Amino acid sequence: MTGSLRLFFALWPDESTRKALSAWQSAVSGRKVPPENLHITLAFLGEQPASAVPELSRILEQVSSDAIGLKLDRMGYFSHSRISWAGMKAIPPELTQLYKGLATVLAEKSISYDRRNRFKPHITLARHSSRTETADLKPITWHANHLVLVESRIRQDKKGSHPQYIPVAERMLGN
Repeated sequence: MTGSLRLFFALWPDESTRKALSAWQSAVSGRKVPPENLHITLAFLGEQPASAVPELSRILEQVSSDAIGLKLDRMGYFSHSRISWAGMKAIPPELTQLYKGLATVLAEKSISYDRRNRFKPHITLARHSSRTETADLKPITWHANHLVLVESRIRQDKKGSHPQYIPVAERMLGN
């Protein structure tokens, strides 16, 4: 493989979770994230040589975790980046452990990733958004068991440029 790819590790929702999150998007303004792009980023790797994909794919197997029960019960807004997001009032310790386990393996392999901010697990619902007062939304229960290495590509169309997320490697987490 030659060239470079823009990559990240993520938890990838199942179809029923994506559908429920899509319903939440009606409560926010801005450019909605397409349902197929909804995810929780665990580690953003940025530009990586394409030749690193096999090693990065093997990392999925080196991270120890069972499936994680997530209760999405909160919407928020990052004013600095104008992003409306879905998240959790209480972050399960298992999710923090998964993140730390992945960070440990990346450090052992000397693979750099974006550490500018502390881990704030969230699902971006809309970009170029404005603070939105949300109505009572029904909490979403997500059996998070799909760990994925994802390539981020930019595609152009009549409306401008849009990210397209393509799973490169994946692993189902234990029960």
